[in-house]
Amino acid sequence: MNKERKILKEALEQFEKLTGLKADTEWNPGNNDKGIDAIITIPKLKFKLYAEVKLNLTNQTMGGIVHMLNDLYAEEKVILITRYVTPQLADRLKELKVFFLDTAGNMYINIPDMLLFVKGNKTKMLPPEEKPVRAFQPAGLQLIYALLCNPGLENKPYRTMAEKANIANGAVALAIKDLKKLQYLVDMREKGRKLKNKKELLQRWVNQYAELLRPKLFEGRYKVEDKDWWKNQDITKYNARLGGETAAAMLTKYLKPEEHTIYIDDNKGKIVLQLRLKNDPKGNVELVKKFWNFNDTKEKNIVNPILVYADLLATGNNRNIETAKIIYEQEIIQYIRED
Repeated sequence: MNKERKILKEALEQFEKLTGLKADTEWNPGNNDKGIDAIITIPKLKFKLYAEVKLNLTNQTMGGIVHMLNDLYAEEKVILITRYVTPQLADRLKELKVFFLDTAGNMYINIPDMLLFVKGNKTKMLPPEEKPVRAFQPAGLQLIYALLCNPGLENKPYRTMAEKANIANGAVALAIKDLKKLQYLVDMREKGRKLKNKKELLQRWVNQYAELLRPKLFEGRYKVEDKDWWKNQDITKYNARLGGETAAAMLTKYLKPEEHTIYIDDNKGKIVLQLRLKNDPKGNVELVKKFWNFNDTKEKNIVNPILVYADLLATGNNRNIETAKIIYEQEIIQYIRED
């Protein structure tokens, strides 16, 4: 029994114990074009739920998972099954109207004839997680980002990929091997290599970026007094770019930024001086180290929309998730379209 099926089994046992209702499960059902993990049927209520199983749920990955569920299951009732949902995440999922169930018996389900909201049940000690495959460790994540942002890069020499991803040639070789094994990259003989399943690859990248790579790049938090500073500052002269809410505001005109993300290289001191930033662990500006080596977008002051999207989802903030959806539909579809 794989990990996902074990989590589903334990979670449903908790559901049946709490409600007294039987839940039938069809794992990995046929006609599964959406990648549905399971279909859960509650015979007594004559109700069916599509189940998406995730090993772990954190504040950093919640936004990406919620957007993925809304995108895949817009017309169906879906429930997120996972190991454990903290009380804080439980409240946020309920606010977002996302059904969930965990192995501790915490849940939110709101269907005809049944409304359940349970939070605060303690989980057992979780077993240590296996390290992700190399393609989803930091160097591999840098390569995936470069591949997604630069269509056709997968057909360039390894040294070119390494340069754009800002990693070693050897790291490229290891990550490429894993991407092939996971069927995200295929060899088409005389036609060369081709990136596949880009939509799924993007969502996996977004979640792993938030958990594994972004924390390593964090350079500090600061405060800026002028809330509109970003409207008249050209930070490209310091080889810096705007990400997060600020870039989203420029892309969509939908969001008024409250938190600002600036991607920097080695000019941290100059940026701090130019913007008159003050050290503040609770400040409204975060500096993050750049991890790529290519032109970002047609908008000279901001990072690629893929990274803006990832930044927004990593916050887990409801309004940012909504803005991320807009960016996904308006900007990102072109990067993940399958030819």
